[in-house]
Amino acid sequence: MKSGSILIISNEAKVGQEISEKIKLLRECDTIRIVSYIEAISVLNSTQPSLILVYCSKSDSIGIVKEIRALKALDKVPIIFVMDNFIEDLLMYAFDNGIDDFFFLSDADSIILMRIFLTLQKSVLYKQIDISNEILISANIIEKQTGIYLKEQAPVALRNFFSKSIEENLENTVFMYLKPVAIDNKKLNMLKIAEVIKSIPRGNDIVAYGKNSGFYLVLYTSGIAGAKSVANRIKNSLANICKLYAVAAEITTSFEEMEPILVQSLKDQITTEKDFNYLYDLTLNEAIEVIDIKDENGKKFKDFKKEFFESFEKMVAPVFYQTQSSASVTYPNAKINFSVKETESRFIIEEGNLSSEIIITYPTYIKLLIDIKHTEEDNPPVIRRLTYDFEDFSSEKLESILKDVISEFSNKLNLDTLYKTEQTNG
Repeated sequence: MKSGSILIISNEAKVGQEISEKIKLLRECDTIRIVSYIEAISVLNSTQPSLILVYCSKSDSIGIVKEIRALKALDKVPIIFVMDNFIEDLLMYAFDNGIDDFFFLSDADSIILMRIFLTLQKSVLYKQIDISNEILISANIIEKQTGIYLKEQAPVALRNFFSKSIEENLENTVFMYLKPVAIDNKKLNMLKIAEVIKSIPRGNDIVAYGKNSGFYLVLYTSGIAGAKSVANRIKNSLANICKLYAVAAEITTSFEEMEPILVQSLKDQITTEKDFNYLYDLTLNEAIEVIDIKDENGKKFKDFKKEFFESFEKMVAPVFYQTQSSASVTYPNAKINFSVKETESRFIIEEGNLSSEIIITYPTYIKLLIDIKHTEEDNPPVIRRLTYDFEDFSSEKLESILKDVISEFSNKLNLDTLYKTEQTNG
């Protein structure tokens, strides 16, 4: 079979042909072959299709999936389960053993084709990740055996992932800290534990070695439900090896701030025998006081945070003040205010039913997120976001941004005034 081909595995020839008819419009260049369970492994030993469809017949469907995944050359080839009816336990078991997606034989052709397209797209993405991983292995950033970020490199990598998550407004992206604890004082098999932990999350999730022989996970768009599911699956898979504790929270601030909170929470959980905890309210200052966290240069993070804000305040406050003073002369009827705080800084100008606002946040203390919001009564707000590395930001850039925002406010204010005048004259 050539690259771009699809292999359908079914013990019922009629069903195999039916599946073939449903997907024949996928691409003209695709070749489709139908084989039985008995023939499948022999065929796959000599060929590598782009996609495998396994019809869930009365035979051992999970067994054939296991056999396919045991073939080294096929461990990245996507497998889609084809079912007559929804059987939850069977489907979950199939996912645990390596399928990538599923559809029902009764589904419309369009739905089946969309599921196949998405699976093939994910397959390409995973291949790109594999290439990136090879580069990271050679640079001694991730572990060759498991593909997990090494402990020494994890803070740098996670700092960037957190920053990117916040910058792109990725909601429900979760940071999880896992801690395996030995059963009956048995020595922990960390390599086995690492392999299991790496195998459960999705391909684009991040796994890294963490503090105190623990593990860090970044789970994209999972929310609390996804975090619980991942933690439970890992716990169940390791039940005979160790006891597992997990704590998680949505990424809303920097890795340096979140890490000590989760580490401290997990210490408390182990004491109280609580397997899983999801944190909704992160008490940052208290956690930072409890744990003496330092960056790679040895500086305490709370000192770094203080220095950041002092430097930021010296840059921003004078620009806000000067802009407020000059704008008050140009727009005598407008209400103009600003604030510079440790969590966020704001500048707002409003008159009548119009307001324009700049909100600057710095959740990672590496990047500045600048949200510009124009609001008019009875209309949805117009919002855009700018992102700057702190070291590249300057008072001149802020002055330029403020000038543009006030100009946009002025144009809208003048248009509205002109419209109202015309309406009155009319």
